[in-house]
Amino acid sequence: MAERFWDALSEFIILLIIAFVLALGIRTAVAEVRWVPTGSMEPTIIAGDRLFTVKLLYYFTEPARGDIVVFRVPERAQQEPDMPPFVKRVIGLPGETVEIRAGKVYIDGEEYKVKNARVPQYAYGPVEVEKGKLFVLGDNRNASYDSHEWGLLPEENVIAKAVYVIWPLNHIGVLD
Repeated sequence: MAERFWDALSEFIILLIIAFVLALGIRTAVAEVRWVPTGSMEPTIIAGDRLFTVKLLYYFTEPARGDIVVFRVPERAQQEPDMPPFVKRVIGLPGETVEIRAGKVYIDGEEYKVKNARVPQYAYGPVEVEKGKLFVLGDNRNASYDSHEWGLLPEENVIAKAVYVIWPLNHIGVLD
């Protein structure tokens, strides 16, 4: 009987180790949940929301205009050491010219609207987005520390695409 107990215990420990390694692998390379500490993406994402993010996607595709991305803060934008990743919307892609004037965002001279994004009360550009870079803005245009303040985002800083709000229950939904 003691032998069966030790066999079952060792099997359980091995299963726990496998589960831990799988969970760590999934979190590292595939997907993870992120907590949003600020209101820079309001009203799309509210401070305190928890987002389901997919990391694996950007191994196969490039970020697209409109994607909401999680990224490591560029060094020039860091206000303190070890700042947590930011969440912003991709607006400008490499080779495009971005300009903000008269409360509107323009990409290559064409107005670009994001449903529910706040109207920017500032001017920016025009600036051409360099190869390997992105122009990102928070939907809460006037209360977001983003590309209009610190410049272009290196694509290699992108960690994941935010796809769902999973918490709180009254705010669950697909991000667009």
